[in-house]
Amino acid sequence: MKAQTIAIIGMDRLGASIGLALQQSSLELTIIGNDRDNSMAEAAQAIGAIDAVRRNLSRTAAAADILIITVPAAELEETMQIVGGAVQPHTLVLDLSSLKGPGVAWAEKYMEQGHYVGGSLVLAASALADGRSDTDLADPSLFKDSLFCVMPSVDVDEKAVDTAVNFGKLLGAVPYFVDIAEYDNLVQGTETLPGLIAAALFGAVHKAGGWRDMLRFAGLPFALSTLPLNTGPDITRLAFNNKEATLRWLNALIEEMQQVRQLIYEGEEELLSAQIEGLQLERDRWLHNRAKNDWLEEKGPDLDSISMMGTLFGGLARPRGRKGTED
Repeated sequence: MKAQTIAIIGMDRLGASIGLALQQSSLELTIIGNDRDNSMAEAAQAIGAIDAVRRNLSRTAAAADILIITVPAAELEETMQIVGGAVQPHTLVLDLSSLKGPGVAWAEKYMEQGHYVGGSLVLAASALADGRSDTDLADPSLFKDSLFCVMPSVDVDEKAVDTAVNFGKLLGAVPYFVDIAEYDNLVQGTETLPGLIAAALFGAVHKAGGWRDMLRFAGLPFALSTLPLNTGPDITRLAFNNKEATLRWLNALIEEMQQVRQLIYEGEEELLSAQIEGLQLERDRWLHNRAKNDWLEEKGPDLDSISMMGTLFGGLARPRGRKGTED
């Protein structure tokens, strides 16, 4: 069997980078793209990330052997509602959005057939300092030597999981299985907390006297620290997805800030400097480990050593000769 069409819903830098990575593979694929902002899909086509733009979301889903969803959290339920009745029985729906628990629930509610697997593509260490999401900045190596978190539900077909795992390998990422609830709890600290910090930081400066002059002179540290505000409605959606976890992370942050405040109040410059230097070393170690991706006990087999088409698609793809739905 042979996969004929991969559809990507969401054509920002993430979705376009997936398309570019697939285009560089040796597989014979047709890659189509859809985005609520049609200009983003057209930009993805212009850089060669997709072969064609599909404006109709339902028809995009119906044409797919593998359907990749990379939309913001605020758009996920509506997207699942539209594609749920359109996907074919063999189709793998690989949800790469940030909400895993709700994603599973919405898949159960709206998907009439097909196979749903939740996942998360972790960016390569070299891309962490670049917070831009523009489509024309897509990079096929965006996930190389990083992690692909795979979070299947308990009743999903094993072939669908195999397909998802090998899809991640095709992008250059190492598969890593994570419990859905555990992932959602941890992501509150790495995704939700930065957004709330950005909102609080910008709010504090914006409410201060002379804020216009401060913002006129603000530089790179302030711009990068407040960059998560670009995710807009997703900050609120993520914060309330698991309110208890969000509050725990906020309490931990407040405790850290209170300790810093106390050191400054007491004039403990050396202690504060030592604390910051220690954290800087830990951050450097984290980036070093991310670059090497060496904290895994073992990695999966190289794609060169396996049958590419058969193993990647795990028997889920439609038979040869059957064409996807066109607009």
